[in-house]
Amino acid sequence: MTEGNANAKINKAKREESKAAGTTEEPEDPKKLLTKAGETDNYEDKLKLYDKALTLDPLYFEAWVQKGFALDRTGKSKEALICYDKALEIDPENLGIKCLKGFAFNNLKEFEKSIESYDEVLKIKPDDIFSLYQKGMALESLDRYGEAMKCYDRALEIDPTDVLVREKQMRLLELIYKKGTMENSPDIGYN
Repeated sequence: MTEGNANAKINKAKREESKAAGTTEEPEDPKKLLTKAGETDNYEDKLKLYDKALTLDPLYFEAWVQKGFALDRTGKSKEALICYDKALEIDPENLGIKCLKGFAFNNLKEFEKSIESYDEVLKIKPDDIFSLYQKGMALESLDRYGEAMKCYDRALEIDPTDVLVREKQMRLLELIYKKGTMENSPDIGYN
């Protein structure tokens, strides 16, 4: 029996139990729980609703994603990565989740793993500006300024009007000029 069939049988049993008890309360719909979570600003409440949705449907992709995002926003990036991995078990090719993993690794200051996550996306979608931008930031954190600049340059080739990337590029140039050198950078030969 698949998990989906098991959940359907459990929900049917709950309905029959409610009917026998004289109530007509339907089990909650996981999608409605996610909608409700989206309406609250309290992350603890959101997490409870995501957990409840996942209890009802452990293969609910969007619940894993939203729970991971909420955990990452509340400083629980390690737990967020577990959620993102669960989501990837359901949809292994999802590039958005790979980006979110990169972001979580960045928050954990695990910059090499962050770069690996963005590289996975860029192998499939080399023009992904978000991944180029985030990879550049991770490279900057490792003082690999030349590689970071290449990421920003590539992003601006794709979209020359992207103000966020342009500002980040300008700040990196300021940093390089203030230091007066890129000696400490492993990619000193960048021109």
